Amino acid sequence: MKFWRKYHKWTGIILCFFLLIFSISGILLNHRQVISSIDVPRQLLSSSYQYNNWNSAALKGSVVIDSTHTLFYGNVGCWQYSKANNTWHDYNQGFPKGIDNRKISKLLLTNQQRLFAGTLFGLYEYDGHQWQAIQLNINHQRITDLIEIDNQLIILTRSEIGRMNLSTNDVEFSFLPTPASYQGTSSLFKTIWVLHSGEILGFTGKILVDIIGLLFIFLSITGLIWFYAPGLIKKASRKKKKSTRKKQSFQFSVRWHNKIGYYALVLLIFTTFTGMFLRPPLLITIANSQVKNIPYTLLDSDNAWYDQLRAIRFNSTYQVYLVSTNKGMYALTTDFKDIVKVPNQPPVSVMGINVFEQKESDSYLVGSFSGLYLWNPFSSTCLNYLTGKQHRATQGMARPIGTHMASGYHTSTTQEVYFDYNTGVQFLQAKSQFPDMPKEIILASPLSLWNLALEIHTGRIFQDLLGPFYILIVPLVGLSTILLLLSGLWIYLKKYRKYKQNKGDAISS
Repeated sequence: MKFWRKYHKWTGIILCFFLLIFSISGILLNHRQVISSIDVPRQLLSSSYQYNNWNSAALKGSVVIDSTHTLFYGNVGCWQYSKANNTWHDYNQGFPKGIDNRKISKLLLTNQQRLFAGTLFGLYEYDGHQWQAIQLNINHQRITDLIEIDNQLIILTRSEIGRMNLSTNDVEFSFLPTPASYQGTSSLFKTIWVLHSGEILGFTGKILVDIIGLLFIFLSITGLIWFYAPGLIKKASRKKKKSTRKKQSFQFSVRWHNKIGYYALVLLIFTTFTGMFLRPPLLITIANSQVKNIPYTLLDSDNAWYDQLRAIRFNSTYQVYLVSTNKGMYALTTDFKDIVKVPNQPPVSVMGINVFEQKESDSYLVGSFSGLYLWNPFSSTCLNYLTGKQHRATQGMARPIGTHMASGYHTSTTQEVYFDYNTGVQFLQAKSQFPDMPKEIILASPLSLWNLALEIHTGRIFQDLLGPFYILIVPLVGLSTILLLLSGLWIYLKKYRKYKQNKGDAISS
């Protein structure tokens, strides 16, 4: 009893800081679009959050306009580079305020010279002066990819596929067909993710988890008051000052700290436990696992591809679409009626595909945080693009990320580079050159409040302080919090039993 009292008291004081920042950041993470207009200057953050050499997915891809002008896009939005005078022109006019609103997953210039951008929050077209939003009649408008086929704009969201007639601008969305191999499963990572965020029950679930976050904040604050108030009351008493408010605050905190901790215990532990598995090292244990969809939840959807679509390409030689999903690569017929998994799978990180470029009639460059690979879906060939060696699939548990974290790619007649998330521009040809990241783009590209909340919630905000050991923060804080909650229950029940016993003895006497 004495040990758990001390543990609850002193560990609780230490954990208050982490519980407060994790709870606040978690609530913010649940409402990305609501806070999308709020940014944080990178100058206020540590060195890991400063752009250097186009790192941190600043650029994802490019569209070559002519021999001297190229549009580059990515997390910094859209910028036009002029090779003739080595200058950059801001191409972000028309996007709503906030860096999140101009994060572009795909930029496409059609054969009719129409310029489209797929973003986190919808589809846009450039009218010659600024970007104009295109209204899509779908619930989730996050665009993952765009391609043009036969005067049609193929629009891929995370859950649906759409076709826009470029002559009439009519748009029609549909679900991809359910594959014959579909077993009604989702990745364990995805399942735990939506359980932790509450998204599994839709908006209602998110609000529930927000309330749990508020309960953690309440318990942290009342715990601090419980710890400091007695000393402040004694100090006021010695100085013969009134301490009525302090006493009331103390009594309120003790009463409701106990009640909230007791009645919300299961939800508090559940939220803490699920969060521990969404970051390394525990993430490694679940990264490749699949589980049955939970009935009557968001995962148990009529759409077998809900929140799973990431990229699409069309192979004109074989007349087939290749679709990258979080369950692997699939081949889709041109009428969108049949889909099968490609036997020869390229390595793609659990974080998703970032590069998908056709190199030859039957080969594709596939890049993710697992590396960069030259993949032939019509044969058994898959080469490491950086080493030229045949890829060998890893058996059993493996790290969800590799040494080379490909976050983007650019090629032209004179250069070929890929963008590593950590180190930025990496040259794939000996004579390749790429312009330095100008100060004007750095200053115009702050960190979104949502991304800052993500860095805090995952513990990455401490990486400059702790180095690689920062990955231990989430599991250690999680385990300590679970023990903190259980120790609080133990102390409360012991006190309650003692109170009931004393009350019974008093009645008997």
